[in-house]
Amino acid sequence: MRRRPQVLTEVREAPAPPEREKATRVLVEHHEVLRGLMRRLLETPRSEPGRRRALADELFDELRMHEMIEEDVFYPAMRDVTPGIAAAWSEHRQLSDQLAALVRADPRSGRFDRELGVMHDALESHAHLDEERQMFPEIERFADEDLLVELGDRLRDRLARLRSSRRTRTLLRLQRALLRLTAR
Repeated sequence: MRRRPQVLTEVREAPAPPEREKATRVLVEHHEVLRGLMRRLLETPRSEPGRRRALADELFDELRMHEMIEEDVFYPAMRDVTPGIAAAWSEHRQLSDQLAALVRADPRSGRFDRELGVMHDALESHAHLDEERQMFPEIERFADEDLLVELGDRLRDRLARLRSSRRTRTLLRLQRALLRLTAR
């Protein structure tokens, strides 16, 4: 007589789906990534120019991707909710200009330190003062909560796709290289 193998069925709970967050929370979380990079860059001494350059490159990439997700997804959806969107868009141009100045500077130089200080102030002003303290509370007060959650999903998804895209990484690397070629 043949014995049937005993099959033990293990009951496992499916992993909980990731918690959905409002767009404003997703953006604040990414602001924290940018702040962390900035903090590490500020703490890295001139005697480590390779590390400073690598951190500046990482900041460049993350900030450019941040601008992309805000400008392509968040700002268009919120432009009728708050007049602060127009100012935020303008601040992105200023941040991009300052970021270009930082990337062009030699990481061993005093100029790099000055550009880094200006970049830090500009980033904090835009992210903390203008968006987190003024614009985001206004948006959360007046925008539809379901829309904010759906936008949060889209922002998180778009950021993940940009980070994993070879095309995006290549484009950002080329932009940095062109900036450095135009350095004085």
